[in-house]
Amino acid sequence: MAKGILLDFEGTVARRADGHLGPCVREVRNLGHDVYRPELQAAYDYVLRVEFPKKGYDDVEAFVEAVMKHLGFKPKRTELMALAPLFTEYHRFAPYDDAARAVPGLAKAFKAAVVSALPAFLVKPVLEPIAPGLAVVTPREAKAALPNPKVFQAGAQALGLRPKDVAVVSADCEDGLAVPKSLGFRTVFLRRQDGSCDSASLTVASLEELEAALKPAPPKTSAPAPVVAHA
Repeated sequence: MAKGILLDFEGTVARRADGHLGPCVREVRNLGHDVYRPELQAAYDYVLRVEFPKKGYDDVEAFVEAVMKHLGFKPKRTELMALAPLFTEYHRFAPYDDAARAVPGLAKAFKAAVVSALPAFLVKPVLEPIAPGLAVVTPREAKAALPNPKVFQAGAQALGLRPKDVAVVSADCEDGLAVPKSLGFRTVFLRRQDGSCDSASLTVASLEELEAALKPAPPKTSAPAPVVAHA
């Protein structure tokens, strides 16, 4: 039986809303900076994937400041305050219905944590309403970005468990499960769409099935021998 679970945030616990970088681009240009979408997208991706695991920005304003500096600008405090909500909206998530129902119980039944490629200031606001205090492992803690093995290893350390005692749950077969399988984790594929996953030791169609699927079946009891009445 798994003693702990690591839930993949994006695509498993939460779905991304229809966020766009366009409003960020327009506001940057309104502030007088000559920037176009490809440049801003490249700077954003670089900060998220390369710089954030090394520097671990504490809040969205520090993150936006890093993006702007990567573009060659030194933003004012007022500029950061104007841009921060737009960058937050770009990465807006909402929990899946089955996650909202199941995660509170999973957090009680197992040692549980969420792993994410995103900063905690984008992840925790989504989790707090459904599972307050649930541990979150991000590239800041792991010093690496998903699907780097260090992230899953940091997740196991956060739970205080060995990989073999932890089930990694993801709807992403390629990046979400192939790596933890190679590290000795138990792997659970959440089939949100049709398909199968060779990297999974177990497949569920909903997070509401997960607790029962991970708990061992009760031992079968043999029926008592019939009592033969003697004349």
